[in-house]
Amino acid sequence: MPRAKKAEEAVGKVKAVAEEAKETVKAVAENAVEKAEVVVEKAKTAAKKVAKPRAAKKAVAADAAEKPARTKKAAKAEQIDTKVVIELADKSASADTLVARAKDDWTSKGNSLDEVKVLSLYINAVEGMVYYVVNDDYLSGSFAI
Repeated sequence: MPRAKKAEEAVGKVKAVAEEAKETVKAVAENAVEKAEVVVEKAKTAAKKVAKPRAAKKAVAADAAEKPARTKKAAKAEQIDTKVVIELADKSASADTLVARAKDDWTSKGNSLDEVKVLSLYINAVEGMVYYVVNDDYLSGSFAI
C-alpha cells in the first residue's frame, strides 16, 4: 500500500507542477500577445499614414507614379518580423526553436505531424523543462530547455 500512496502523491505533484507551468506559460504568452498587439497597432497606424491619398492638387499622372511606392511602403510596414525569446537563469531559447524541438520529439516517437491540429507548449522555468500537448491530449511529451 505504501507504493500506491507514493505513486498517488507523485501523480499529484506532477499535476501541480504541470498546472504551475501552464499558468507560467499563460502569463508569458499573454505578455507577448499584449506586446504584439502594440506593435500591430503601430504598424496599422504607419500603414494608414503611408496609404493616405495625395492632395487633390497633384496631377493624376504624378499620383499614379507614386502609388506603387506607397503600396510597397504599406506592405513593408505590415510585414514586421517578430521573435519571442524565453530566458531562464542560465538558458535561453526562442519560441520557434522550442516549437521545432517539440515537433521533432513528437515525430521521433513514431507520430506524424499530419495528426497535429493544436500544439501547446508549457515552459516550467523552475525545472528547466518544456512540456507539450498535442490536440489537447494530456502531456504528450517533454524535453529539457
